[in-house]
Amino acid sequence: MGRRSIHLNPFAAWLAAIFAGTLSGTASAQGLLPEGIVAWQAGYRSYKSQENAFDANFQLRPIGADYTMRFDNGMLLSGKGGKDLQRLATVLQTVGDPSETALDLGVLQQHVSADISASIFGFAYGASKDMTVFVGAPWTTALVKNRIEFTGTNNAQAILDRLGNIAFDELRQGLEQASLLDVATIRNSIESEGYGPIDRWQYSGLGDLQIGVKTAFNIEVFDGMPIAFEYSPSLSLPTGHADDPDLINDIGLGKGYVSIGQSLSQRMQLTPYFSAGFDQMYAYNVDARVKRRVPEGTESIVALDRKTNVLHNPGDDYEIGAVMEFGAGMFKGNLRFADHRHFSDRYTGSIAGNYSKISANSDTELITQEIGFSMNTVEAFQRKEFVIPYIAKITASFPVAGLNSPNFEYYEFSLTSFLDAR
Repeated sequence: MGRRSIHLNPFAAWLAAIFAGTLSGTASAQGLLPEGIVAWQAGYRSYKSQENAFDANFQLRPIGADYTMRFDNGMLLSGKGGKDLQRLATVLQTVGDPSETALDLGVLQQHVSADISASIFGFAYGASKDMTVFVGAPWTTALVKNRIEFTGTNNAQAILDRLGNIAFDELRQGLEQASLLDVATIRNSIESEGYGPIDRWQYSGLGDLQIGVKTAFNIEVFDGMPIAFEYSPSLSLPTGHADDPDLINDIGLGKGYVSIGQSLSQRMQLTPYFSAGFDQMYAYNVDARVKRRVPEGTESIVALDRKTNVLHNPGDDYEIGAVMEFGAGMFKGNLRFADHRHFSDRYTGSIAGNYSKISANSDTELITQEIGFSMNTVEAFQRKEFVIPYIAKITASFPVAGLNSPNFEYYEFSLTSFLDAR
């Protein structure tokens, strides 16, 4: 079985833009909160159940496909099935005809699904006419189910019968044990190395905390067509659940390291009812000391005594999106296409081992299309035509393509309202 978490980072971009876009009723510097005004926001995001993911070739595959392993001679010789089976397969090559003593113990198949959701809570404050400060944190929940099957024909007993008296005691014992290989045996061997239960993993808790500031300004590049710029530096703190080396199926709902981000958006008001522009986000991720199990070779189940502190040098993140917004009065719609990218991680440590295996498939990309609708009563409230100032928004996001990435499809609702703290 492969040691690989379903790495997810679904909340960083959401938090980084928590008050950068939602509070912007129009494409202008009015997106900033007035001085002394407090905004609060609550939201809920639900992901479609994750049963497949994009692989290194941008193809969708079942999540469990990465865990599917055929316990044949080549796989056992590579050591991926454990040192004992590797030793057995190696010895059998020297006994009798190799074509008749090649082990084929069956196929391990796993069916994995992950259900994820998050509630977001945030506050923002108009510190001055040119600056808004904000803080936000998600409360995340996740449930991963893993059903294991072992199929195919096990030929260990047949090989033992064929060898007869040629099989010395140690070889005989090894073949007898190999003939009993089944799901329970594999589960016990995994858990004996200190891994947590592999059938089910559940989590509910705080995600990564995000704090930041936002400023905005207008530049009139074309006569009568100003471009609105919004800039927001932010800091993400590792308060969420990060990858645990002792869990097979846990989800990285938190980064596990400090992330320093900045986002910039531009909007041009092309008509009174239509605007378009771009937004970009870049995050520098700070090195962190973490616990990892360092494989010696290509083995999938890494021994407990190989767990040690290593230096995690995470790759940076960026996101770029193209946005179109349309509407009038209190109602607005928007369409957004975005590319989300995380560059490869690197690990180094004091013990010798295969560190590249730990960072395998950490270079990820997801291209999405989003559609949203919002109702903004702020201006109507200012004209005393509406009782409560709020912004309600519904967003749906659909994946277009991806690289080493979950197949994220989600639906989100957020509500923002305001208080006068002057």
